This record gives sequence, structure tokens and C-alpha cells, in this order.
Amino acid sequence: MKSLPSRREQQKISSAFKVQRYALATSMLLGPLSVALFVYSWPAGLLRQAILATAQAGPVGNTLHFIGGVAASFLLPTGYLGMSLLGMRRAPWLATISAALSLLGWIPWAALMGIDDLGWQITLAGSTPQQAALWAHFNGDTIMTTYLLIYLLGHMLSSVLIGILLARLHLIPIWAGWAFALSGPVKIFLFAPTPLLAFKSVLTFLVFVLWIAGAIPAAFAMLTNREPLALPPSPV
Repeated sequence: MKSLPSRREQQKISSAFKVQRYALATSMLLGPLSVALFVYSWPAGLLRQAILATAQAGPVGNTLHFIGGVAASFLLPTGYLGMSLLGMRRAPWLATISAALSLLGWIPWAALMGIDDLGWQITLAGSTPQQAALWAHFNGDTIMTTYLLIYLLGHMLSSVLIGILLARLHLIPIWAGWAFALSGPVKIFLFAPTPLLAFKSVLTFLVFVLWIAGAIPAAFAMLTNREPLALPPSPV
């Protein structure tokens, strides 16, 4: 039979849980903000044309772009994992599937950053037709396309499931849950080719509004919800 933890041990555990909650809540909030920095630091409409974008953005724009992109590669998987963990006690299967899809969807972000970095290095070295062709080949090869498809499907489905999870358990307002759930599918339209730059700009802004509208209540729930994130251990 296991002995009960002492008061000092309980305080240590409580402090560790508090640090975990603050870290996860911070990731939930800073994740979409880091992506906003990543997107809006480059000229509008050139996010998928790295060589041209890096040439027009200049040193400051490129620096902010990569700061946002690198930060997002850490904050997004952690933040989405935290949102999934909020529902682990009361809906363990839905929370587990949401967490798995979150990690599956956001981990490829770091690999996809290589496309932008290669474009920047080509700009710094002086773009040539051969280097531009190399970038296009790299951007469209099997490996990067696979990463892109996993990223698209994973983070779209995880957004939908997390929104449903949090709204169903009343951890966040229902409107916030639906806003977060819609942010994933709406993002997919940003990858569709369109000559209407104004339409894509409005759609991008809408995605961030929906995303942040769901992320803020989720972060608040992480800080105020007193339920343990994980299931209690089975009795021995």
C-alpha cells in the first residue's frame, strides 16, 4: 500500500501543476499570435512565393517572419495539446484523438519552414533561374508535399474536434467552441489559388479572428479549471 504524500510533496506537486497550466495557457495565446507575426511580416499575397517575398520584405520583415515561424513551431503543438488535455478526464477518447491529430498536424510546421528559409538563402546569395528552379522543385517534391498534406489535414481536423470538445464540456462558451472549430476548415481555403488578393486578405483576417476567439477562453479555462488534466492513477 502506498503512503500518502506529505504536505511538502503536495505543495511541490501543486506548484508543478501551476507551472504546467501557465505554460500551456501561454502557448494557447501566443501560438496564433506568432502565426500572425509570421504571416503579416511578409508582403500580402506572397506567403507561398518565398523568393519574391524575402526580396520584398527586407531585413526587418524577414527577421520578424522567421521569429514568428520558429516560435510557432514550438507554441502550436504545445497549445493544441493543452486544449486537448482540458477534456481528458471527462471525454478521454475525444481528447486523445484531438491531441494525436494536433501533434500530427502541427509538428510538420517546423519542416515546412525549410521552404521559406531556402527562399531567404537564395535571395541573400542572389537569385538565379537555376536556384529558383531548385526552390520550386524542393517546394513541390514528395517529402514536402507529404508534410504539407499531413499539416493541412491534421490541424484542420484537430481544430474541429477541439472546438467540439471544449464546447461540449462547457469549458468555453459554445460560440467560442464553434469559432475555434471553424478556424480549421476556413484555413484550407487559403491554400486555394485565387487572383483576388483582397478576398484572401479578408479570409486570412477571419481565420485569425475565429482562432483567437476560441484560444482566449481556452487559455482562461486552463488557468481557472481546477480539475487535474490527466486521469487519476488506478488504486494499488
